[in-house]
Amino acid sequence: MNRAVNHGWRWTVCCALLVASCGHTREVGDGTTPTVSETSTCTMVAPSTTTSTSTTTTSTTIISMVTTMVATTTVPPPPPPTTAPPTTALPPTIAPPTTRPLAASMLVWRLPISQKVVAITFDAGSDLGFTGQVLDTLSAYGVRASFGITGDWADDHPDAVRRMAVEGHQVMNHSYAHLSFTGASAPNPLLTTAERQAELAKADATLSALIGCTTKPFFRPPYGDTNASVLADVGAAGYGFTVMWTVDSGGWQGLTAEQIVERITTRVEPGAILAFHVGSASQDSAALPRIIQALQAAGYSFVTLAGAYGL
Repeated sequence: MNRAVNHGWRWTVCCALLVASCGHTREVGDGTTPTVSETSTCTMVAPSTTTSTSTTTTSTTIISMVTTMVATTTVPPPPPPTTAPPTTALPPTIAPPTTRPLAASMLVWRLPISQKVVAITFDAGSDLGFTGQVLDTLSAYGVRASFGITGDWADDHPDAVRRMAVEGHQVMNHSYAHLSFTGASAPNPLLTTAERQAELAKADATLSALIGCTTKPFFRPPYGDTNASVLADVGAAGYGFTVMWTVDSGGWQGLTAEQIVERITTRVEPGAILAFHVGSASQDSAALPRIIQALQAAGYSFVTLAGAYGL
């Protein structure tokens, strides 16, 4: 029984007792005058220790009725405990994906090697020149080189490009039309980002069809023209290495074979990248056998760019 029901029961019993003690009729008169019934006003008085038989009977009856009422009263069950409405779990907050910009291409002037190892590189972008003789010399000495090939040169001389790949040489992207990417060394206008990347994509499509793999991530810039924007555009296109040189043979400037040999052998150092050309305007092909012999005698070995970076 809860507090409210218990309090109501006590009040009912109290009222019943009051009715029993002060609701009866008493006689008023002196015996000589006719008796008049008078109902007294009910006041809260202490019950008397002497109770008439009629009063006792009436009180007993009322208490019995109250007891019966209490016994037969149905106490409503307490309300169920209040439960909070189910909450719907919110999905975890997912941060929007962040797009990390591709790093700029790394400008490479020498190999990351401290031993007596060098890389022989050739550029091919004009005529076929002495390409056959160069490949014969490399094969005779068991040397593998890296060739920067333009796409239009590959279109004109596909067999030469296939031979390079078959004999284990590396083919690097040298652009498609040998345009200056900065406009510094050629009369072409400054190329936009889209034009630079189109040059790279077109050349790679041509070369990869001949060698069976992409030229990424190595790029040899035409004329060696490059700057921060070029490196950013080239890197975004997937070419992480922009290959320059440690020693230029100078053959394209008209040096003789003897001068080329002297220039290379006196300037070589561990990790050097040596730059030559295959075109007929250069005597690099004639100087190549003596350069290889001199370097081997000095304890040098040879590696491609991809081999130097473990790719």
